[in-house]
Amino acid sequence: MSTLPLPRQQKLNMLFNLMVIFAVLGPTLGIPMPGFKMTFFRLAFILLAAGLILRWVNQQRLESFHMYPIRWYTGFFAFWVTYAVLSLTWVVNMGMGIKYVVFLFTMLLLCLSFPFFVKSEKNLEQTSQVLFGVFSLIVVYGLIEAVTFWHLPSSRYFGKDSGDPTSFFSNQNDFATAITLGLPFLATAMYMIPMRRKLRTTVYIIGVIALCCLFVTGSRSNSGFALPLAFFTWLAILPFSVKREDLNRKNVTKGIVLVLVAAVITVGLTSTLLSDKTRSKLGTTLGVIHDLRQPWNFQEGGQQPQGEEEPASGDKSIAIRKYLIMNGLHFLRNSHYMGVGAGNIEALMKGAPGVEGKTNMHNWWAEVLVNFGVPIFVMYMGLYFWLLYRLWRLASLKRSPQISPWIRWGAAASFISLIGYFFGGMSPSTAIHFTPMWVVYGFALAVVATGEREIGRNREESSTA
Repeated sequence: MSTLPLPRQQKLNMLFNLMVIFAVLGPTLGIPMPGFKMTFFRLAFILLAAGLILRWVNQQRLESFHMYPIRWYTGFFAFWVTYAVLSLTWVVNMGMGIKYVVFLFTMLLLCLSFPFFVKSEKNLEQTSQVLFGVFSLIVVYGLIEAVTFWHLPSSRYFGKDSGDPTSFFSNQNDFATAITLGLPFLATAMYMIPMRRKLRTTVYIIGVIALCCLFVTGSRSNSGFALPLAFFTWLAILPFSVKREDLNRKNVTKGIVLVLVAAVITVGLTSTLLSDKTRSKLGTTLGVIHDLRQPWNFQEGGQQPQGEEEPASGDKSIAIRKYLIMNGLHFLRNSHYMGVGAGNIEALMKGAPGVEGKTNMHNWWAEVLVNFGVPIFVMYMGLYFWLLYRLWRLASLKRSPQISPWIRWGAAASFISLIGYFFGGMSPSTAIHFTPMWVVYGFALAVVATGEREIGRNREESSTA
């Protein structure tokens, strides 16, 4: 027998929770090194991987049968990484390609770590509490930042007198996307999870602070599109995920009052904190739609298109994003729709017409399509919609009447969050290392795996009774 010390499951769970905390907090916390920063996320990731390898060496196996319900996702992730490595044979910039593959491999493992460690309802509850604590820290600091202008070193506004909050992220768009990903979990927890009044009040306060921070960021794609989409999705799923007797006049009235109070507080705070620049930017949200409706003319040869109307949104950001997509599709066609290779859209986008020096796609869906081609994109989107369908079934009382409140809440919240991300994913410059998205995706996979196992156990018990 090996004499190597066997890491206890409790220590591995602690490392997992630390990794999740540092993953969401991003690049702020770390140890500066020459030409490199060893972030605490990377350190926790390496330690956790070493612990799992050590366990595998001692036991010659890792218990992963509980991940069987999500086997298609595990298989696709393995294929995706393999395809990314193979794409290095046709990239134009090997350095960018290798860096992107490392990011992809790390984020996919982060995603799969959730269903691996979250094996039960108790694990789900513990992980949710950890994530709530991290989310609370992020939005509370964002509010403090908007008032005091105290920006962290990771912020693009570090050392500047700017009221734009970025919290633990590098820019306000990333911060806003993290908020729209997290808000559905707070809103649904208010009525789906049994909790004490003091904790429920805390959840409500954090939700209001998050709303204020969202609008103060000035992110139009999140406040003007992702948030309304998530809100209407929430209204649509509400009657199917809550017992009919609980949807009485008293509870509905109480819910409406809470929403109105949150809206009043948000308007009051944001009217004080919003800068004139951010206020005018949010006021042109509808102009984004007008800009998108303009002709999508593309001129090859590296020349800037001429004769365009003045953007109704007040700036060129929408036009730039349009040209990023059009140039990306042009490069995709030249790759015979197999993708330009891992991370190489940035290398090809340099000097492209209409992009004003931008190189990132600023659209996660287009980023996957252009970098990895139609085959990966079709599989990715197919599994994404399948995940939404499975979450819907778990959230529905009619289709899954006997699952626990925690699993039903996780399914409903993940469903709303991932639908809102259809617009939220168009805000960050790149999402390959945007950990909040991967955390929510992994959490959703854990909910599906845990929920479907619970349904299977209930069926076995009812058949043997």
